[in-house]
Formats: sequence, structure tokens, C-alpha cells
Amino acid sequence: MAYQEIIQEAKHQKELLKADRFVKISAREDKSDLPAPVWEHLLKNSMLQSWKGIILNKGVTEIGIYPMLLYEIKPQTIIEIGAFNGGSGVWFADCLEMMGIKGNIYGVDIDLSLLDERAKADSRVNFLQGDCNKLNEVFPPEMLAGFPHPWLVIEDAHVNLVAVADYFDNNGLQSGDYLIIEDTNKYMWEAWQGNWEDGEEMKKGSQKMDDLRSWLKNHEQEYLIDSYYQDMYGYNGSKNWNSILKRF
Repeated sequence: MAYQEIIQEAKHQKELLKADRFVKISAREDKSDLPAPVWEHLLKNSMLQSWKGIILNKGVTEIGIYPMLLYEIKPQTIIEIGAFNGGSGVWFADCLEMMGIKGNIYGVDIDLSLLDERAKADSRVNFLQGDCNKLNEVFPPEMLAGFPHPWLVIEDAHVNLVAVADYFDNNGLQSGDYLIIEDTNKYMWEAWQGNWEDGEEMKKGSQKMDDLRSWLKNHEQEYLIDSYYQDMYGYNGSKNWNSILKRF
């Protein structure tokens, strides 16, 4: 390894070990260094963004953040609530494979008919049809008990956020695991006003940050925000405000 690479790696490790890296929700604000008008442009062509020809429904900053997080925590289990057409599941599988991480990936959606045929054909991803209002039917506690840790649980369904967080908190999330709540960026929902077909989903989505903050206030000792990744692109420079959470 070249001298400059060694220096860069040392700086990286120092950042990862910063004492103030993990913070409580009470120390954070619901705002972003990326102003509201920026999100209109960042999201305008999001459905044209793809991975292996499959729509990759992740924010541009998340595409930079997730691989770094995966490499650091080396998750043995990834659970994504809200599989959509399966693009992100395939992307996660490729990321793990490139990094030499042996992990199991589960993508859950209430309607698997939306899955791309290429995603269906990927044996590395377990797609499960289920309702996040009835997670005990999708992931019974005895099933979760057999999943190896660390876990990365991603809520990306915009439905029943508090119950989803409670379910995994009560059934397996342990110290060192990560919980990420997608699409808590209030600017993002403002940008989507009038362009979202499902009015009820729009309403629930725009409330996600408020719901998450209320939940975290009751779990401030157990779930801390990982500011290293959360603020990688400026304060809350992400579709996911204050929601990259490490379980302690």
C-alpha cells in the first residue's frame, strides 16, 4: 500500500472512532444542508436510475453511503421492508459479493407482482410477500431468532413505521445492528407534492420524520444516529434524515 493510501486509511479510521460520532435524536434538528429546491432536481429523474437495467429506487447520496456502511458493519442479514421491483435487493447482493461478505438478503413487499423478472431470477435475494402491518406472519419471532448478526434492517414502505420499528426492536435487533428508516426528508416530500398518485401514502410519508422522532425519544439510550454516514454530504444530506441508527 502506498504511503498516501496509508495516511488516508488512518484518517478514515480516526473519523470512524470519533467519540461524538453517535448522537441522540434530542441533539439533532430536522433540517438539511441541501436546501429544499435541490431535492426537486435530485428526485426528478429518480425512476430513470437503474442497476443492471432494473430501477434502483435509492437516493443519489444513499448510493454513496450504503456501500461504505456495508463494508464497515459486514451485515450477515439484510431485511428491506418495501422491495418494489427488486432493484435495491439485487444491488445489495452485488455489493456484498464484491466485498466478499457472506450475507442473507430478504426483500418484503405486499405486492410481489411488481418484481422485475431479473430480480426474481436472482437466487441471492429472498423476496417475501407480506404486509408490514402483520410482520409476525412474514418474520415469526422464531424465524428471526435464527438470522445471524449483524443485521441491517431498512424500512422503505412508508406504512406503519412505529410498529415496524417496534417489531424488530422486540424481536432480535441487538447491539451492533443497524436500523435505517428511508425517506424521512421533509424537503423531499414537499418537492413531491402534487406529483404522487397515492394521497394517503403522501400523507404518511410526510409524517415519517415526526413519527420517527417520537419513537426515538422513547429509545434514546438504545438507538443513536450515526453522524459519520448521516452527515457525509452535509448535515442530513440524504433522503433519510436522522435515521441511520445503530443499536446499542
